[in-house]
Amino acid sequence: MNSGIYTAYSGMQAQLDALDMLANNLANINTTGFKEDTAFYTFLSQSMDEAPQPDNLSATVNRSVKTLGTLNMADGSLRATNRELDIAIEGEGFLAVETPRGIRYTRNGNLYLNKQYVLETSDRYPVLSANTGRPITLGPGTVSINEDGEISLDSVAVDRLKVVTFDDLSTLAKEGNSLFTSSAGEDSIKASGARIRSGYLEQSNVNAVASIVRMVNILRHFEAIQKSINLEMNEMNTKVIEKLGR
Repeated sequence: MNSGIYTAYSGMQAQLDALDMLANNLANINTTGFKEDTAFYTFLSQSMDEAPQPDNLSATVNRSVKTLGTLNMADGSLRATNRELDIAIEGEGFLAVETPRGIRYTRNGNLYLNKQYVLETSDRYPVLSANTGRPITLGPGTVSINEDGEISLDSVAVDRLKVVTFDDLSTLAKEGNSLFTSSAGEDSIKASGARIRSGYLEQSNVNAVASIVRMVNILRHFEAIQKSINLEMNEMNTKVIEKLGR
């Protein structure tokens, strides 16, 4: 069998991986704070940091394709909820929260107070304080949050949200439930340019129309590769066998 068929197969698999990524984006179009994954393609040998092959036809034909993804960190649109404990972050920034796996970061500002008056996310992860680095604990009363992330209880400032960012956003990876982890560890910095909007939630930044257009393109590319495999396996090989027979 011609080795080029394996390369074509890797191209089909790359298109299927991109389709899975796109389907996950669309499935989370209503998820608060969700950031879409954008697919791009690379040669498998290059992605594995192998030494480059000689620049000839054989090397080109036999390179496998791999799908990788990058996070689109653009802001999503804001939806008004008129609820004091709902917040949206405008600009570059993430809420730092405490999880059983360590500190994680999120753009989901759907917050609640538990029975012990600890400020938590909708998934029950305590929100950390910029002042102490520990979970924010308030008390009974009216809670308000201003644009700087300052938290007031009955109009008295008591704490501040820990809103951070990173020098290199590519170190962030999704962990599910709108949580991000960073390969840079705890090397975060204060998000000085971020603005807190109380009474709003940030929607997913997935564009449904653009995603559907990309889906159609992926399916067309898949079909084109499928046809090339059929051409090589059937028509070209048949002609080769006939000529060799003669």
